[in-house]
Amino acid sequence: MTEASKQPRSTYYQAFVRDKFRCVYCEKDILESFDSFAASHLDHLKPESARGPCEDVWNRVTACGVCNSLKGAYDPVPGEHVTEENFATAVANAKDYIQKKRHGEANTSYFRDYQYWLEESAKIKAQSKR
Repeated sequence: MTEASKQPRSTYYQAFVRDKFRCVYCEKDILESFDSFAASHLDHLKPESARGPCEDVWNRVTACGVCNSLKGAYDPVPGEHVTEENFATAVANAKDYIQKKRHGEANTSYFRDYQYWLEESAKIKAQSKR
């Protein structure tokens, strides 16, 4: 029988340690609070919908809930699997995609909806002060 300490660690454990307990996309400290930890995800860097391997550690990354939601089904390495060799490139591609969505450089409903609700809430707050 294999000793527990010599058994391979889970994919989650390996990715979480490799990623230094931070979201690989925005560098949010996942352990800064219980809420941050509870809202974190073990993301498929290459989505299953793009035939990314489910449990390969190079295809799994630590992500905060916001970045994982913004990334969605984006495939950072079309036509390739994520490997140790292209891991940094895949993360950089996904990070760039997410940042463009986050800053309104990509045409997304998230950003449009956010802008709309900022304006609506300002109007409602102004009306309630009258």
